[in-house]
Amino acid sequence: MLKSQILLVTILMSCLTFLSCDRVQQMAGPMAPGEDTMDPTDMTDPTDMTTGPSVVINELMADNDNTIADPQGDYDDWLELYNRTDSAVLLTGMYLSDKEDNPTKWAFPENTQIPANGYLVVWLDEDHDDEEATEGLHANFKLSKGGEVALFVDTDANGNQVLDSITFGEQETDVAFGRLPDGTGDFQVVQATPGAANMAN
Repeated sequence: MLKSQILLVTILMSCLTFLSCDRVQQMAGPMAPGEDTMDPTDMTDPTDMTTGPSVVINELMADNDNTIADPQGDYDDWLELYNRTDSAVLLTGMYLSDKEDNPTKWAFPENTQIPANGYLVVWLDEDHDDEEATEGLHANFKLSKGGEVALFVDTDANGNQVLDSITFGEQETDVAFGRLPDGTGDFQVVQATPGAANMAN
């Protein structure tokens, strides 16, 4: 009988201790950041991924003499962007440039989109003010056959952010320079496939 009473008292004491600790925790409030909770400022920014930007420069031609004509029938320099994601990307507020000291040289028109896993060709022909160039995207600069840089830039409250860039050397006429595989590979001489998947030369 005495053993049963001792056991009962022990159980009751254990319950009271547990309830007391739980009550203290409630009164103390939430735990301080760094104990068992995560400080929101320590969370990873989803736009700052180690895998790189969702849209990249994928292919270009700096001396298009007879490979592919733009919608107006002219043979001009061109650059292709590739969307590496499964969702369309809005390019409003983004730019292309060939000058590091002027990264916002040409702005994408409002509401320009690149489709999911898709391609977008921009003609680098200085026809941006041409009233006849109503079809297609026409930037206000050309590429140098002798080699230079091409930049894909975003702007936000913190200033200009280069999302992707390619510095290339002297280019051959009607020879494309692109990533293999699309979106992730190193730049090399490829078949000219503007608006489609890159292929080895």
